[in-house]
Amino acid sequence: MSLKLNNVSKNFDERIILNNFSHVFDEKGLYFITGESGVGKTTLLRIIADLDKEYKGTVENGGIANVSFMFQEYRLFPTLNALKNAAVAEKSGSAIAARQLLLRLGFKEDDLKKRPSELSGGMKQRVAFVRAVLKESPILILDEPTKELDADTVRIMMDIIKEEAEKRLVIAVTHDDVSGVSEKSKILHL
Repeated sequence: MSLKLNNVSKNFDERIILNNFSHVFDEKGLYFITGESGVGKTTLLRIIADLDKEYKGTVENGGIANVSFMFQEYRLFPTLNALKNAAVAEKSGSAIAARQLLLRLGFKEDDLKKRPSELSGGMKQRVAFVRAVLKESPILILDEPTKELDADTVRIMMDIIKEEAEKRLVIAVTHDDVSGVSEKSKILHL
């Protein structure tokens, strides 16, 4: 099932954000969407996920049922610890997978028990990333997944993203230079 965007246009008042954007995304693979601030990268992701319904054009095979979304804001539950926040999106067994991924991303055992108020911004971001990865969906959308992370953690996260791209479509918005990330990835510049 490929994701198809046909002549997608979006305005904010008089300002045109997207103008007849069309693209067919492969069923699997890694796509980076790049561009200056304000050109519509996050808006495009929200349209794909059907979180923004006020646009012209069509989106085929998108929608919240088909998408797992990592937002720029962490959107963590304040009363749940890091492990439970990461595992909240899925069924039994996800706590084991969440623990493994969080440890792989540099968490310590004690960090898994911390609530969001006790976590750094980078730790919150990793929890939100793991939660998105664990949701079983044909499309994984990541909005600025590496913005608050050190270089070593970014490398580990990119390895996980590439692994996910072998199984499903992964679309990531970034301001980072991704030209050397993977020879298999595709870059769309808005």
